[in-house]
Amino acid sequence: MTEICVQVRDDLAHVINMLKSLDYVFDERYVIHDIYYTTLKKSDLKTVDYKNLLNQSLIIRKIDGNSGINTYIVFKNKTIDNKGNVINEIKTKLKIDDEEKAKTIFTNIGMTCWCDYINENIVYKKGEIALTIQNIKNLGVFLEIEEYPSIENLSNKDKFEVLSNLVNSLGLNLNDDYSAKKPYLLLNRGE
Repeated sequence: MTEICVQVRDDLAHVINMLKSLDYVFDERYVIHDIYYTTLKKSDLKTVDYKNLLNQSLIIRKIDGNSGINTYIVFKNKTIDNKGNVINEIKTKLKIDDEEKAKTIFTNIGMTCWCDYINENIVYKKGEIALTIQNIKNLGVFLEIEEYPSIENLSNKDKFEVLSNLVNSLGLNLNDDYSAKKPYLLLNRGE
């Protein structure tokens, strides 16, 4: 799955108003609470690159949305190009029923919690395109879009370009990183 995630320098209300003006329609609102654990030592966290950190991390993810509260253990395998862009991601999820027991198991086997954050998501749709506005305390507003059916047969590189062009056409004040790594940004801010 190819997706882009870019930080928006505009405030949340402006982003929502801009999407509405472009005929995007509200679809849903949900909250994701991610807690990242790694096998790395705490002293190594700020010196390891993002891909290696993720390769040695598991996430406890709690999603509170229309279908209730669901909790998973997640592993992300990302393909990153030579410019640092995430051009493909495969997520492996295991549904669990007890977040606290998962935390206890991870801690007892020596894993380190390196990021714990809440991501408020608001989805707007237009045809087959779904744009997710993400609001993260102490980090800001982000816009995420995943590949959609009419581009799924393109190469990962071409999908990334189509998605980037789409986001650029929205008229928002965007950061220049289209593969924003939110947990890594929080880690390096000391949150």
